[in-house]
Amino acid sequence: MRGLLDKLTLFLLSLLLLPAGSAKFETAAVAIAVFVLCCLVTVFDKLPLRLGCSAVYIGVCAAYPVAALFIAPFAYCIFGSRNKREALCLLPIIAFAFADDVHSGVSVCMLTLLAAVLCYRRVTFEDKDEELKATRDYGVENSLVLMERNKRLIEQQNSEINLATLKERNRIAREIHDNVGHVLSRSLLQLGAVMAVTKNDEKMTSLLRPVRESMDLALDSIRKSVHDLRDDSIDLKSACEEILAPLDSSYKVIRQYDFSDRVDKDTKLCFIAVLKEAVTNIIRHSDADTVSVTMTEHPAFMQLVIDDNGKTSKPSDGEGMGLANMKERVKMLDGIINITAEHGFRIFITIPKKKENNDEDNSSR
Repeated sequence: MRGLLDKLTLFLLSLLLLPAGSAKFETAAVAIAVFVLCCLVTVFDKLPLRLGCSAVYIGVCAAYPVAALFIAPFAYCIFGSRNKREALCLLPIIAFAFADDVHSGVSVCMLTLLAAVLCYRRVTFEDKDEELKATRDYGVENSLVLMERNKRLIEQQNSEINLATLKERNRIAREIHDNVGHVLSRSLLQLGAVMAVTKNDEKMTSLLRPVRESMDLALDSIRKSVHDLRDDSIDLKSACEEILAPLDSSYKVIRQYDFSDRVDKDTKLCFIAVLKEAVTNIIRHSDADTVSVTMTEHPAFMQLVIDDNGKTSKPSDGEGMGLANMKERVKMLDGIINITAEHGFRIFITIPKKKENNDEDNSSR
């Protein structure tokens, strides 16, 4: 837009140099011819075309010297080219202007100098604009990179906090089991011994029986709480890595994990048991060299896919107890399991999420 205004200004100033008694038709035709040449040089900015237009302009000036008065807008286009030596074509046009009238020649030189200044200003502005855009793009790119790194740091921090929380839960469950559980068990044994000694004393037995029942109930409650706490403290990714560790020395293991920390304990235990059995079968029966394990969380279900490229991944005596246990575990969770051995051994498991987990995921979204 800036270049168009500059050319229009130079063109109007060139019109002021026209002599008062010049032929109107000839002057209009020359002005239109110069305008067309300027448009061609601007739109098709190529060296052969610029040289051709310059040659045509020189020819027009030789036939009609009044055309030299419109050198300013054409010079503006030439000064904007990368090859500055093309400006030498302006010298013969200026010579035509001086041949017609010295005053007109001086005015043409001044307009040509003005065209050079305006062109330099435009080119400088465009360079600064490009530099500003590059700086802005660089800043935006750095901002996006920093945001991505910050996001990864937050995810890593959350993962570490979650892992530390799970470890602390596991420690608390172990402390309760080792201390409170053992104390209650010992107390129950001692109470049983007392009841055995005093079994003939009906009054004492009737007093001790409710105490024993209460202690049995407390021990069962503690055991259930400890099991739940220990199951909840399982980190699925760490457990999978521990199971897959024996394969790293002999196989190329491809791991893909995409799940949150809200996987319910039953699904965790099922996936861990299936993965253990699959790894055992691979080590014992498979001639594969590549194993792929993919765990993915979807809005309504969890998915586990275990692949290997072996040809003999299945026990020779048909379906063993391990595969049967896999199917039984998945079936207990209303899941689907598909085992194929066409192109390597493949275990594909889909387990639906529990309704409360689905509601929680949808509300979080």
